[in-house]
Amino acid sequence: MSQQEFLIRNTKPDELEEYINILERAAAWMESQKLAQWIPGTFRLPESRLHISNAIANLSSYVVEHTPTATIAAIFALNYEDPFDDMLWVPLLGPDHWKDAIYVHRLVVEKQFQGRGIVPQVLAFVEELVPTKGKNYLRLDCRGNNPGLRKFYREKCRGKVVDQRDGLEKVMGLEERGTYRNPATGIEYARFERLVVPPTGSQGV
Repeated sequence: MSQQEFLIRNTKPDELEEYINILERAAAWMESQKLAQWIPGTFRLPESRLHISNAIANLSSYVVEHTPTATIAAIFALNYEDPFDDMLWVPLLGPDHWKDAIYVHRLVVEKQFQGRGIVPQVLAFVEELVPTKGKNYLRLDCRGNNPGLRKFYREKCRGKVVDQRDGLEKVMGLEERGTYRNPATGIEYARFERLVVPPTGSQGV
């Protein structure tokens, strides 16, 4: 994949409808696969539209543009202190340590652009942001009942990178940090992270 072929940039306000359409297409596909990740129609609700619109205004919503065709190939959003991440990560990390990460949400690659290295490019982009935001980790999650996606995140979502432990280039993923069931909804989520900037006085890879 050429770096010039795909451009990561902030979502423009006039791209709200297409952003929502991409989320809805992903939700419909998930429902067809009985994955129950997202419910079709959810993103068209007024509260969801407002949430996404605010994310665009706050510059925390992104698209990956296929530059030769000016087409949106993928979307994602970044959170820093979202109540959802509080709910999901505090039971594992405690109330004082979950704010040390950038959280990746609503990551969707359009079907015609899948398999072209977009997810590794997105995660590399976020890793570069981590130190600029004073954070240590990149984190994301998915439904616990999606074994295929969990395997992808564990084993290959970063693409081919240099393993800092041995200096060899290999396909790598993120560390899975167990699952957590939302007590309010009963939905189980799988948690993933990568330590990008080791905290002062510690060592990491």
